[in-house]
Amino acid sequence: MIRIQISNIHFSKIIPTLVFSLLFSVTAVAQSSVPAVNTDSIYSIVETMPHFPGGENAMLNYIFQKTKYPSEAQKNKQEGRVILQFVVDKSGKVKNPTVLRSVSPALDKEAIRIVKSFPVWTPGEQNGQKVAVYQTIPVAFKWEPIGNDSASWKVTEKTLVVIDGVSMPKKFNISILNTSKLTSAVALRPFPKEEKQKLIEKYGRQAADGVLLITTNKYDMYYTMADSTGCKEDASTPKFIGGNEQMLKLIADSIHYPFSAKELKIEGKVYVRFRIDKTGKVCDTKVLKSLEYFLDKEAVRVINTLPDWTPGKQCDKNVDIYVTMPVNFKITPDSTEKPVWKVSEKTVILLDGERLPSIFDLNWLNYTNLSSYKALEPSTPEITKKLVSKYGKDAVNGVVLIGTKEGK
Repeated sequence: MIRIQISNIHFSKIIPTLVFSLLFSVTAVAQSSVPAVNTDSIYSIVETMPHFPGGENAMLNYIFQKTKYPSEAQKNKQEGRVILQFVVDKSGKVKNPTVLRSVSPALDKEAIRIVKSFPVWTPGEQNGQKVAVYQTIPVAFKWEPIGNDSASWKVTEKTLVVIDGVSMPKKFNISILNTSKLTSAVALRPFPKEEKQKLIEKYGRQAADGVLLITTNKYDMYYTMADSTGCKEDASTPKFIGGNEQMLKLIADSIHYPFSAKELKIEGKVYVRFRIDKTGKVCDTKVLKSLEYFLDKEAVRVINTLPDWTPGKQCDKNVDIYVTMPVNFKITPDSTEKPVWKVSEKTVILLDGERLPSIFDLNWLNYTNLSSYKALEPSTPEITKKLVSKYGKDAVNGVVLIGTKEGK
């Protein structure tokens, strides 16, 4: 077993490669008013979700350290995603791990073994009371032949980090990322030589030291199967015809902001869950996380007006799949009011002095691993001039300075 260090995150690397993906599925219903909490129930989303001791990075570290690729799976070149569900009870203990989607008996057994070994978590809370909460985690195993060069490779600060297809600056510190906002992290090793050349051709010279591919949950959407089909293949998720961007625009254009909420200047997100049935129709829309009574009602109304989707499929058959997503409520400022400056994709974001690509979302940050965070607002012509002089012409849109605990 070989220890990998990425910034201040310690991973244990085995060969074949284990790829760990984070998926947090939410399926419970939160009422728009404050309900009495049934402490004997098992929830799927609560006000304060359970936490692995040390956070998500620590859980990644733990899984990588504990995983042993089964010899049977290695011999038979078995790979794929094992999706597990378990309960974090009121005392924080992990109970009842079950396989929602199987790959093979050997890999299923290994995934369950790891989850059963989890230490005590910080339990979830609803209305100030500790409650039991479901957690869903897919663990993906990728088979690769064992080789001496491959076995000695490790992810370092020289490894190229690519987030949602965009390369980050050299020595990008991944410890700043909030892993609850990520869906997967896959290490591509520069071995054998042919693979190294392919990486360089695709990602540039920096890929000579390997690539870490990270994908984020850009739209904050989560999918869960409505029923178990017994099929071992991954299901394809339902698709909104025209794409998610078009869907979000349609939702925003369809919102009739409730008068009372607007008067009180209530803004935020209402999390809803709905089912896309086998015909692509939107069904059973419910509020999972409430914002305000009338905003909750409006969120449900808008979702119910969505046109038919392309349904999800599994084993070449249409299947019912639940979709969980936020409906965003934002009050458009009066044209007579002075616009409030906010960070946008045009804002200059510097991490330890290196500019991050415009696609970098500040919601990805794990603020506990930052040593400093400062937003410089272009509030006056004089300040704007100074920002432009120091940080370049794009600083007219403001600057965000981020420092890490490892940054110089």
